[in-house]
Amino acid sequence: MWAAAAAFAGWSIVLCGLRLAPVSVDQGSDLEGGVIFAAAFSVYWPALGITVLVVAVAVYSAITRAWTTAALVVSALTALWSAWALSQGYLMDQRPTLDTYVWTGLALAAAATLLAASARGGPRV
Repeated sequence: MWAAAAAFAGWSIVLCGLRLAPVSVDQGSDLEGGVIFAAAFSVYWPALGITVLVVAVAVYSAITRAWTTAALVVSALTALWSAWALSQGYLMDQRPTLDTYVWTGLALAAAATLLAASARGGPRV
């Protein structure tokens, strides 16, 4: 259960960073109309979709008590979205502190993966 809590906390931190990280005051990093539209499709909407999946996984794991599976799924989703977001230079230029949130979320996702792997007894040969 601690692995799932770490994974859910990791995604929550990433999502808070996406929504609450301060926007740069530098006029050069201001997003133009086309870039805002592209950011909506490539960053913000996938984050919203992942949030819906995370909530569904939370409900499923609460019903079935499949906490290790939930931790692995949420950690994988966090890692995939974070890798994609970190590769988007315009997003990091617009929200300069977002990378701190993303790296913190990735660290929690990695910790959740390690906890889930140890809960399952580790890899079997």
